[in-house]
This record gives sequence, C-alpha cells and structure tokens, in this order.
Amino acid sequence: MTFERAAAFAPINIALVKYWGKRDPVLNLPYASSLSVALAELGSLTVVAPSAELDANIMVVNDEPVDGAGLIKVGRVMRLIRQMAGNTEVRAGIRGVNTVPTAQGLASSASAFAALATAGCAAYGVDADETTLSRIARQGSGSASRSVHGGWVIWHKGERDDGLDSIGEQLHDADYWPLRALVAHVDIGRKKVSSTEGMQQSARTSPFFGAWVETCERDLRDCRWAIAQRDIDALANVVEANCLAMHSVMMATRPPLMYWQPATLAVIHAVRRLRAEGFECLFTIDAGPSVVVLTGQGSVERVAAEIGRIEGVARVTQTRIGGGAHLVPNG
Repeated sequence: MTFERAAAFAPINIALVKYWGKRDPVLNLPYASSLSVALAELGSLTVVAPSAELDANIMVVNDEPVDGAGLIKVGRVMRLIRQMAGNTEVRAGIRGVNTVPTAQGLASSASAFAALATAGCAAYGVDADETTLSRIARQGSGSASRSVHGGWVIWHKGERDDGLDSIGEQLHDADYWPLRALVAHVDIGRKKVSSTEGMQQSARTSPFFGAWVETCERDLRDCRWAIAQRDIDALANVVEANCLAMHSVMMATRPPLMYWQPATLAVIHAVRRLRAEGFECLFTIDAGPSVVVLTGQGSVERVAAEIGRIEGVARVTQTRIGGGAHLVPNG
C-alpha cells in the first residue's frame, strides 16, 4: 500500500447560532444544532506525510509541537483515517499553519481539524465525500464539522449515540449573500480556559444552560429565515441575541468564564450605534475576546474605520464569506 504526502486548506467558520455544550465530550456531539459562515482566506493549511519510519504521529503548528490533549485529538482523527484506509499502522508527520491566532476564540481548531481530515484522507488514499470528512473532522473539534463546507453551514446535532448523523451541511454557497466580514482582533494571548473545558463547566454549573439549549433551537429557525430573506436587520436581531445568550451562560458558569475585554464591549456598542445610524452591520463573538462583524458591502469601509479606532483593537482584518476545505497542489 502506497501513501503520498498531501496538503489541504480549510477556513475558519464563525457561528451565527452558537455551539456551546456537548452531550458526548469524546465524540463531540452537541446538545443543539448550530449555524455558521466560512470566512475566506482565514484558516489552516495542513500537510500530512505518512511515514513507515514513525511509530507515533507528530504534529507541529506554527512551528510549535502539539502535545497533550491536542495530540490526543489528532491521534483520534488519524486513527479513523487509518481504519478507513484498511487498518494500516503507518503514522504521519503533520505540519500546520494557522492564519489566525490560536486559542483566542477565532475557530483555529475548527479549520485545523477540517484541514487535517481533508489532507489525511488524501494522503492515505481514502475516498471521502464532504459528509464523511465532516464526521471525521468533528471528532477532533466539534465546529470542524462546519469548516469542511464553505458558505452558510448548519451542523445538525443528530440523535444517534454513535454520532453518525451529527454532521455539517451546506445551506448556501459563498456567493449566495455577498456580505463582508471584519475581524476586530483583541489580542490578550491564549485563553486560560479552553472551549472544551469551558463547555463542560457550563453544562455542570450554569443555571442558564437548559434555557440556552432551548434558545438555540428557536434561534436556528429564525436565523435560517433571515438568511433565506437576505434580511440583515432580522439576521442581526437573532445573531446578536444568540451571542449574548451564550456569553451569559459563560458568565454565570462557576467559576465564571469571562472572555470579554473592554475593547470587546466597545466594539459591540460601536456596531449597535452604526446600525442605528443606517449602516448594515452586526456583531458576533465566539469563546474569546475578538469580535467578528458582518456588514453589507456598502457599509464595510465606514464600519472598519470606526472599529479600527477603538482602543484595544490591535487590528481589523477585512474578508468575505468563502469556500470550504480543499486540497492544495504540490503540498
């Protein structure tokens, strides 16, 4: 059996209806379905090189070795791929580059594991469609199930205990609604509590957690309607409320999960003010301090200028809704 080096790029995705809470922390099965958009050019490039000389997988991301819990997740994904390739024992050397900061709430793990699943299957000769890749990637990072796809994506929570029906599905491609995206980077280094650990703490201790799961089911319906209508005001109403609800769950967790910084709150206020002034924009925040702002094409320059002047915003990255995971030639 011959294996070949392969490389893949996968985008980060930003959840509009959030994922926070796992009914199965090993298989990364969520309590509620979620919905996201993929962001162009921001994500992970991963190279997988199988080698009979290795007795264990080795991974380096941005020139830093991956170890501990991270390497365990990598091993879980690679084990699945090797089983699909015929139970081979050949391990791999893996190198990744993230174009967004790691562990700062910008979904770098989602893009990393979507890229790993895509490159890994190619390297081991596994013919996997997007549904299969989504299922594989999910076992490294839950939200990676969405980064396999481009555009507007729903991650179905599924009902099965084995997770076979917990997969990402593209609702619309990247060109369906050409909104722009701004990432307001609030850089405070790696977060002290990982998303995986934070979700488990919230499920155990937050008094709002049960209501949060019910909220997501309702918000998913409303979000899909707003997207179908291409109604940015309706989208803002549901997306911002869902974001604030998730962070309320986090803040009510014991001990509290406080990811926001003063600049985070300043961006929220700026976006709300700009929308009241007639500019098309909305905010959302994952498990970190940075803020993603979606805008209409005619509003992007003004909104970018306003949030770029906020103290504590290190920089603003301007991009668009993009495609999904794909192989990169000559990896």
